[in-house]
Amino acid sequence: MLSSGLLLVLALLWIGATTFSVEYGTRHSWLFWVEHWTGDWRTMFLSDRPRGQHRKIAIVSVNEDTVAQYPYRTPIDRGLVARLVTALDNAGVEAIGIDFLFLKATEPRKEQELVSAIKAAKARVVIAVGDNRVELTDQQKAYQAEFLKASGAKAGYANLLTGSDRIVRFIAPPEDPAFPRSLAVATAKPSAAPADGPRRISWLLRPKNGNERFTILPAHLMAAPDGLPAPPTAAALSALLKGKIVFIGADLIGLDRHETPLASWENDDEMPGVLIHAQVAAQLIDNRKIKRVNSDVLVAIYAFLAMVGMWIGLRFGSAGYGLYFTTTTLIIAVIDIGLFVSLRQFLPFSACLAALAIGLAGGILLRRLLPWASTISR
Repeated sequence: MLSSGLLLVLALLWIGATTFSVEYGTRHSWLFWVEHWTGDWRTMFLSDRPRGQHRKIAIVSVNEDTVAQYPYRTPIDRGLVARLVTALDNAGVEAIGIDFLFLKATEPRKEQELVSAIKAAKARVVIAVGDNRVELTDQQKAYQAEFLKASGAKAGYANLLTGSDRIVRFIAPPEDPAFPRSLAVATAKPSAAPADGPRRISWLLRPKNGNERFTILPAHLMAAPDGLPAPPTAAALSALLKGKIVFIGADLIGLDRHETPLASWENDDEMPGVLIHAQVAAQLIDNRKIKRVNSDVLVAIYAFLAMVGMWIGLRFGSAGYGLYFTTTTLIIAVIDIGLFVSLRQFLPFSACLAALAIGLAGGILLRRLLPWASTISR
């Protein structure tokens, strides 16, 4: 008959293998795809909900009503962008982020107007660019570089990091040495150190008063088409923007729209890219971060949960599944929620459940292989 020492060795080997496997799996998200679901749940229900609109970030939105006043929809009329830059600079904004890619020439006069407006601006002006992750032609790359040089604007890559399900959850890290900062970073906080890897977006929910997260002004209320006087609303709206960081971007059907974890909960099935950049900028300004619990601590947690699962399996056998799917899972969920709410840290929930489940399976297996194991465990 096998000794209790051998039982202990087998149990420890199982726990060690479980801990290693789960820790490995957390670094390969395709093994724990359900983690995206639990992370989205945290985002939808537990993210920061401010009392009112963000004090520092605003958006000037080129929407369908705006482009209806111009002969073409895309690329966005360069004369309009020039007038917006001038109006924002005159309003005393701190920085202007332009969320349009400049990849081809349009009308020479309007091109020059935009270059002149950017060069004359006292505010920091940042232009979105496509880096080496974007499939640009050599001609597009050449024009982009030429426009940056002519205007003197700073550059920020516009890439958004999407998962295999096409949902934006993370801030894309830099990859092209020529463009070390994203549009949001270069516009809102250029002194910030470049990210060393993907970082979770700390989303803002809609304010408690029901307004939008940021001041959003339609572009056609800030600047009129070429040759027409400024809209009567321009002066009053400009006064709302003094000292703010303002992003100019599109809110157009079928253009630069992305799914986010806020999809169904906040009726944001597809969020304009400029709004995502504004979310990241607000996160930087507020110094809000969401982090996973320290890796060394997580390894200890996985080992502990595997041990708990092993004990439940040895003690209760298959009946342990009932305990596993109820009390223990609930405890993990409560701890995870507490960490997220209080410290903005989170446990990889699915990984914790996996460690518990694999440990439980090992306990049941040992119980069946060694009928006397349940006696030893008492």
